[in-house]
Amino acid sequence: MTKTNSFFLLVGTFMMLSSCTPRISTSISKNYPPLGSTQVVKVIDIDDAVPAGSELLGEVKIGDTGITDNCDYEAVLSDARIEARKVGGNALKIMDHKYPDMMSTCHRIKAEIYKVNFVEAVPVVATTQTDSSTRTVQAPVKDTIQVVKMGSGYRFKYKGEELTGLRLEDVIDNNAEAARYFNKAKGSAGFGNVLGYAGGFMIGWPIGTAIGGGKANWTMAAIGCGLLVIAIPIVSSANHNVLKAVNAYNQGALTSSRNTYYNITLGMYQSGLGLAIRF
Repeated sequence: MTKTNSFFLLVGTFMMLSSCTPRISTSISKNYPPLGSTQVVKVIDIDDAVPAGSELLGEVKIGDTGITDNCDYEAVLSDARIEARKVGGNALKIMDHKYPDMMSTCHRIKAEIYKVNFVEAVPVVATTQTDSSTRTVQAPVKDTIQVVKMGSGYRFKYKGEELTGLRLEDVIDNNAEAARYFNKAKGSAGFGNVLGYAGGFMIGWPIGTAIGGGKANWTMAAIGCGLLVIAIPIVSSANHNVLKAVNAYNQGALTSSRNTYYNITLGMYQSGLGLAIRF
């Protein structure tokens, strides 16, 4: 491989790695303490009104860098939610939504960030009234992460929000076992993706050269195929560890929820005045 080809290979690989995420820009006029990674940021559609008394904090735009992947609507909203949480916003009002077209394969949005005082309904646990005094106590229940099979990959949803890799890491961070699996996945996925991008570039460059009428370096293409063969099992292992991380998180959430509801009953029994606790 010549020095020129090596240079273009390095430049091309760098460009592909640095251009995979959407272009994000924000304009913030006021901010509050950041929200936790698991706190919900609601999306208000273009045709819906912002609740009265809401406070405008700024604006976020999610665009396309030109070689952006993972930029469907849910992924773009997830990026916008992250920016809203940074400034304490709990709502996004969509102001503009451009769908994929001839100019871009990505969804692109402009949204205003608001701090809104939402009134949430409190769930009630039904109890049977007897001749004793019954009190039902309810603690918050963790939501589990939903796993959706999409072709050869997976998508993850939490409280109705589709999670990107960064958001998934934020959600499971408080579960030590889940975080351990996810960190293993990140390490192998990063290496696998670098090999995959490099392999793809090394295959594409000679093909492009041949199409343009030049002399193709098929040795480079063969090396690229080899890199892809190495990358596939590495990425597959990373995906498997992500699933293990989600499963560990969900198991922890279900375990904690099993002890969420309990009844404390004070009443008269055959042996006299008694206190009964039912889980």
